[in-house]
Amino acid sequence: MAHLMPIVRCKKNTTVHVVRLLLTSGENLRKLTAFGLLPGVKIEILQTYPVYVLKIGYTQIALDYEIAKNIIVVL
Repeated sequence: MAHLMPIVRCKKNTTVHVVRLLLTSGENLRKLTAFGLLPGVKIEILQTYPVYVLKIGYTQIALDYEIAKNIIVVL
């Protein structure tokens, strides 16, 4: 069985699949979904410090820790 974890526990240069978004703010949730960050999507973690840089398809986004910790993924 796969282990669920927040994306902030993953190392850079890792490819993961999004399982769940735990965001409570509608504004942040709308922004992430507009960039294609949805459950079931495969993303690559390009950077973890000082911000999280994620590659979703041909799009790269930068997220701070407070938003990234709400993205639950599986390896």
